[in-house]
Amino acid sequence: MAGTEITADDDEEFGESVDEMYKSLHPQVLSDFEDEMPELWGEKWKANTTVGKLRTALLHKPGEEMLQVGEETPWEPHESSLAAWRMREQPDLDEMVEHHYNLKDTLEAEGVDVITREPDPNDPPYQVKSIYCDDVAQPAVYGHVILRMYDNVRRGEEVPTYKTLAKNDIPVVGMITGKGMVEGGTCGWFDEKHAFIEVHVPRENTSEPEVMRANEAGHQQLANIIKSQDPEVDIRIQSGYGETKGNIPYAMVDRHTSIGKEEWYDPHLVEWMKSEMDWNFIEPPEHLVRDQVRAFTRGPNTGVVLEPGKLLTTDQYPEATRWFESIGLEVVEVNVESLVRPRNSGSIHCCVGSLRRDPEPEEPDTYA
Repeated sequence: MAGTEITADDDEEFGESVDEMYKSLHPQVLSDFEDEMPELWGEKWKANTTVGKLRTALLHKPGEEMLQVGEETPWEPHESSLAAWRMREQPDLDEMVEHHYNLKDTLEAEGVDVITREPDPNDPPYQVKSIYCDDVAQPAVYGHVILRMYDNVRRGEEVPTYKTLAKNDIPVVGMITGKGMVEGGTCGWFDEKHAFIEVHVPRENTSEPEVMRANEAGHQQLANIIKSQDPEVDIRIQSGYGETKGNIPYAMVDRHTSIGKEEWYDPHLVEWMKSEMDWNFIEPPEHLVRDQVRAFTRGPNTGVVLEPGKLLTTDQYPEATRWFESIGLEVVEVNVESLVRPRNSGSIHCCVGSLRRDPEPEEPDTYA
């Protein structure tokens, strides 16, 4: 009641009653974040697998940022060339939007929920590589980690990505900070207990470890986030000095199964994969083997694994599709040529961010 004087005895009695209330009615609840996700976050947001059935994907619809290509870049050296925008041709926005919807519609026809990332917030917009959603966020054991991009054309993609995940109740469980850099093309899950992080070859003529597409500081942060969630995950950080060996998760088709030859990769990495995961390398025919830039070799692009043994690929490589099908893989093709190599700089795998996947099967299928 207004004007009532509170004495020291009243305060002491109130404190004792609150203490008893907490002890009797509000004990500390020991719970597991992962177990609570379906109730509190709407879904069990796990995608710590490259091949488990894809349930939710992240895409970016090309927007007005594409109209800036050819203008002077907002970053040094302020050039107006296609190379300065890291583009191979002048973008046709209408065509790119059409191909975006081809990808979105195909995923949805396969039962995948598609979330579209928020547009570039800059004025004028400039994030012309935002179409590659896999690069800027990666799954930890549960939830997602916002990565940190290495160069000016991709700086700032973290912000609309973070906002999109938050808006859709997808837990962001970490973020690369400080001078750390890491991108999706440098890391991946072999299975739920084995992860691979590669430090890529320096993009400039330097041996300084901080000046790299992705550096040790960023990869160590990502490893620490994963380890804090599951200390049993075995994470191997591979050096990229000199030349890169490519990213095996980009070539997977089923549990512990990828398209490629053992000799394409670091022998110690292969020994680990075979001894601990009984890895199966399916060798592609020679006419489908490609020599990539930066001196590494790889087989046909396996695209996005929709579920074990089922791939979403572009319709640009019919010979690869026929071979995939000949060894027992199912292939869904889509026309997205303006979004991917050789007309653009990334792959269909780069375009699709995996937000939610089912657990992997216990055993892979057998392929011819």
